[in-house]
Amino acid sequence: MENLQLVLSVLGAIAIIAVLVHGFWSIKRQQPKPLKETRMTGFNKEQNRDRDGFDADGIGAVRVRKLGSAESLSSAETEQANPTHLTKTSSDIADEHKFSLSDEPKRKAPRQRQEPTLLDSSTDDIEQMELGLGQVPAQPSLFEDPVCSRKPEQAKPKSKPVAPEALKPTSVEAEVQIAQAEAELSVESQLATEEVKEEPLGDPQDVLVLHVVAEEGEHLNGAELLPSLLTLHFKFGEMDIFHRHEDNAGTGKVLFSLANMVKPGVFNPDEMEQFTTQGIVLFMTLPCYGDALMNFSNMLNSAHQLADDLGGVLLDGARSPWNEQKKQAYLQRIRAQA
Repeated sequence: MENLQLVLSVLGAIAIIAVLVHGFWSIKRQQPKPLKETRMTGFNKEQNRDRDGFDADGIGAVRVRKLGSAESLSSAETEQANPTHLTKTSSDIADEHKFSLSDEPKRKAPRQRQEPTLLDSSTDDIEQMELGLGQVPAQPSLFEDPVCSRKPEQAKPKSKPVAPEALKPTSVEAEVQIAQAEAELSVESQLATEEVKEEPLGDPQDVLVLHVVAEEGEHLNGAELLPSLLTLHFKFGEMDIFHRHEDNAGTGKVLFSLANMVKPGVFNPDEMEQFTTQGIVLFMTLPCYGDALMNFSNMLNSAHQLADDLGGVLLDGARSPWNEQKKQAYLQRIRAQA
């Protein structure tokens, strides 16, 4: 058994060594070999030179010079550091001739008269360029009026510049201003008509009353009454009762009202969950704001809806059952006050 373990350990060590040797050999094999210069490479470089003595890499041939003086040494270093100065193009020579300084000042060409443009800064720049570099050919400005470039006999007189305050608004601004003015006029006219319509009604001449009462032995619950009133656009207000206004949002004049049939006839919105009553009463006065027939129709429909929601019974002002004859009697009373 011991011999078997020894043999296995020796084989494992040999395998590990073989793996390491193979790995080093693979790494060395994959490394790029350095390029060795031979005589042929030097020969090719010597053969592939242009007429100025430079090879494909831009390297010139080795030149041996005698060290005669410091001036020759500096010139040789300059030639070796910057070989491109030996071959100057015609454009370089022209540039040197163009920008060479001269002792004699250049004769300033007479300036041609130009019409002033809208931008003063462009005129100043042109004058500065003329003083420094001589006459500069006039170029049309982006902001220059085409009339100024015409001949004197074709030029038209230019109008005086208008101040920014005197500029008229654009079409969009004008439309907005007109719309605002029309809106203000419509609001003022509406307020004037409302003031004319809102004349005092005077003392009430008649009161139309409707009752919604619970069945015998039962009560109307406030938890069911409040959601029904809000659905019918009633709003809690003056005298601690609910009112129906001209607008469904609860604004405008009061058309008719709703109170508790049990004294003192008021409601407490914070205690509607525990509130119970024998009945409620709806009433409107004559004359009233708006159309009296329309107001009574809305009050009658509200009373029918409350009776259905609360399980009550609709009665007239004398607490008698409501019928078609009572309805015609109420309509007759409204027509009498018209």
